[in-house]
Amino acid sequence: MRNYKAAIIPAAVTILCLIPFANKAFHIDDTLFIWAAKQIQAHPADFYGFSVNWYGINMPMAEVTKNPPLACYYIALAAALFGWSEIALHIAFLIPAALAALGVYYLAGKFCSRPIQASLAAVLTPGFLVSSTNIMCDTMTLAFWVWAVFLWMEGIEKNKNSSLFFAAVLAAFCALTKYFGITLLPLLLAYAIMQKRRPGVWTLLLLVPIAILAWYQWVTHSLYGRGWAMDVAAYAIENGGTRISTLFLKGLIGLSFTGGCIITALFYSPLLWSRRVLIGGIGLAILFVFIGFAAKIVPDTDGIKWASLVQAGLMAATGVSILWLAGEDFWKSRNAESLLLLLWVFGTFIFASFINWTINARSILPMTPAVGIILMRRIERYKDKTAKQVKQSKVRLAVWPLIPAAIVSLLVCWADYSWADTARCAAADICKSFERTSRTVWFEGHWGFQYYMEAAGGKAIDFKDVKFGLEDIIVIPSNNTNTRFFPKESVSLGKVLQFAPCRQLATMNNVLGAGFYANIWGPLPYAAGGVEPEQYYIFTLKPQQAQ
Repeated sequence: MRNYKAAIIPAAVTILCLIPFANKAFHIDDTLFIWAAKQIQAHPADFYGFSVNWYGINMPMAEVTKNPPLACYYIALAAALFGWSEIALHIAFLIPAALAALGVYYLAGKFCSRPIQASLAAVLTPGFLVSSTNIMCDTMTLAFWVWAVFLWMEGIEKNKNSSLFFAAVLAAFCALTKYFGITLLPLLLAYAIMQKRRPGVWTLLLLVPIAILAWYQWVTHSLYGRGWAMDVAAYAIENGGTRISTLFLKGLIGLSFTGGCIITALFYSPLLWSRRVLIGGIGLAILFVFIGFAAKIVPDTDGIKWASLVQAGLMAATGVSILWLAGEDFWKSRNAESLLLLLWVFGTFIFASFINWTINARSILPMTPAVGIILMRRIERYKDKTAKQVKQSKVRLAVWPLIPAAIVSLLVCWADYSWADTARCAAADICKSFERTSRTVWFEGHWGFQYYMEAAGGKAIDFKDVKFGLEDIIVIPSNNTNTRFFPKESVSLGKVLQFAPCRQLATMNNVLGAGFYANIWGPLPYAAGGVEPEQYYIFTLKPQQAQ
């Protein structure tokens, strides 16, 4: 059942949740997308035709970035209309986030009778909301994804070739926004085969995105000597490690990220499971805690982080419940719809956990709509042995778990917002303190810190080609990527600046084991605990080390 007025609710909730973070500092890979957008404004047909220093040396952008450029074109258009400020670009990215929420609502209407709750269960998650506060391609990819699935189902069910065509085009746009979107094609194929049981016009229409991607392969190979197929293959090569122990550890961390990024499933547990199953789930979480302790998934240099291990165990158990619900839904329904949801969830989990170069929340994001739908289907199917009224009351209660889910998700948004702001504040303070001197301010580290340092006049160190001047300044952040310290005989430490993020919750913190953007930082997407201030070391190059 779909009500066009009710469809406004998930979109409005999405905007209301994201508006408070519209001034968020540019963060993580935002910098790469913004650089590409600026290149597009100057040279629209040569989107990656420039060099960047992202790994400590200058490299072609086509080798650094692992995403296609459609989101960058959107940023270039938004900036041309409204400017390059944080607020302007974040407001522009409210549109794909709201469209994604709207698409989940209409898609959920094909699977269950509670599309509002299903769409909100997908939206009010840390994975969706935090990703939507960034200037990257992930939420836009999801918007193309859900609308492509919706239109494809419409076309298959009603034999509407126009819907099938537009679904195929959106599938191509999805893949041109993020390479993971390519996996949408076998998903649509599996649904159509299960539903139709024989070839039709839809078979030919699937050639549309394939043709568009083949054209993109030719363009990128002609321009940069490497096509998207090379980048997709590089994921598997860079991933490495096929030992059983390595795969088990990746699976455990993947479960932790799945449960943590879609924490809504945890709050729905009392409505989904019997008391016996809930007790078993607690036991499973405890088991994961001790497995995590034995595997040392959280650094224990300062003592065993039991709080982080408990959080990881709880998230991993929630991840297991999500996969179980997807499998159970297919086992009980065994139709095209349940197959679509099963492949959607498991395909995303396998890619995020075992194929992608790192496990991160952005890779888990694509499964959030399917999980929201599965949660509502499970509640609607719930059968109590004692009284039918109990079932009805459980269905009426389906809205209440969204409240704690929203609270946790917004707190994680705030933690990431405050952490991003430390880099902006640090860059401004550091460069301002040296603006009246003739010394060059060099820096290590990338992400948003690089964006703001370069905007303020700082220079990124190229370790293959750098010429320091007399008593130049070198800035090294404590919590960033691709940094290295200089020998003590080369530099003298001047001072250490501290900038405090959220002190109770972190999205990227080695000590707590939080690695929202890369599990290299830790096995949890976010972690509660005591968060130390971000530190920035200010060194002065010793005179004899100049040049």
